[in-house]
Formats: sequence, C-alpha cells, structure tokens
Amino acid sequence: MRAAAATFSAAALLTVSGCSPRVTTIGVSAQAMDGVFIEAESGTFSGAMVIASDSTASGGQFIQAQAGLTSDDAPGSARAEYSLHASTAGAYLIWGRVHNPSISENRFWLQVDGGQWTKWRITTGEEWFWDAFHDNVSYFKAIEFALAAGEHQLVIANCVDGAGLDRLYFAPNHDAPEPSDSVCNPPHSIELSGVCSPSCGSLAGYCYDTPCAGVGQPTYDCGGCCAPKQ
Repeated sequence: MRAAAATFSAAALLTVSGCSPRVTTIGVSAQAMDGVFIEAESGTFSGAMVIASDSTASGGQFIQAQAGLTSDDAPGSARAEYSLHASTAGAYLIWGRVHNPSISENRFWLQVDGGQWTKWRITTGEEWFWDAFHDNVSYFKAIEFALAAGEHQLVIANCVDGAGLDRLYFAPNHDAPEPSDSVCNPPHSIELSGVCSPSCGSLAGYCYDTPCAGVGQPTYDCGGCCAPKQ
C-alpha cells in the first residue's frame, strides 16, 4: 500500500530578462489550454541520443543518451533539437515529462535559442513526472522564457546516464500540462516499491554516512541516515 504523499508549496519565483522577478504559482493540476505537446522522439538527434521503449511512456517511446556518456561539467554530445513556434510574443514555460530514477540519474542540460546552458535536475523514482524547466536544484523557480513571436530552438543535451525524457509541453501564460498521476511529490518524495520515500531536505535533516541508530531515518538521497544536524 502506498504511503500518503506530503503536501508542499508550489510557489515559483519567475524571472524575465530586463524585468524584476515576480512570484506566481505553478501547479501540474492545471488543465493544459494554450500549449503544445511535443513527443521527445520527434526531435533531431545527434551524438548517440537514442529512442528507447517503455509501455508507460507516451506512445510507448522516450529518449535517452547511450550509456557511458556522462557529462556533468558541460553539455554532452548526445543531443535532441526541437523547433518551438510561439504564436504570440510573451512569457513561456517549457515542461518535460521525465523518468529520472535516482540522484545519480536525474539531470539533463538544456538551451533555448543558443543562449546559456542550464542544468535541469529532478529525481522522480519509478514513475514519469511532469516538471517545469528550472536551474539545477531551484525546483520551484521555473525558468520563464521571454520569446518573440515566431520560431525558436530548444536543445536537450545529456548530463548523466539513465535519465529519460518522454514529452515536452510548451505554453504561454504559465499554462501547465496534463495532471500527474503521482501520489508522491518529486523531488521531495519519490515512489520506490510503491511507497513514497522522502528526501532528506524535505525532512530538514542532514545526510550522514553512518546507518541510523535510534535517531533519524533512511531517505532516498542519503547513503546512510538522514538526521537532525548535530
């Protein structure tokens, strides 16, 4: 039986080039209205980015880099490129449906219109999960892209082995994709063997290398025990 999922705030700090930051709320429970879904396997591939099969992925397929190409310090050579059409000028969010099983298999690089590369990180456990593009561990600070009307380029590059991308969703007005059916709340808790396993950060703890000894508890992101800071 699955454990009950914890509830967390979904307030996101969004930034626009040339503008002051502003706070909005992002929720994957919102119904998609104005955006476009893109199958990850429809991109243009280079450098050993490949299509793989999974019955739980949209259309039964997703993409990932071939094993052994880890490139954590800079964008890797395995890449997928997509054309995004903005019907009007405005602020856009881009979401991805990802399967990133563990803390060592949980990130890609991304780039829009030849701009700076951003490391996009989230651990999802055993499920596919919709997540808005964000910078590294700033999970609820979604990147808001200020785009002119017309065509734009998105490039996804490999970062670590084992990360999978199923679909993309590109939308103005902070629109969100179809609701997630997750009972957990990645990355704060992820599904492992049908149970929501928490992260140490969500428990306001600190990871120790030693096993738990009466204080603390195991978490998916600690090699030993998550316990209060000593």
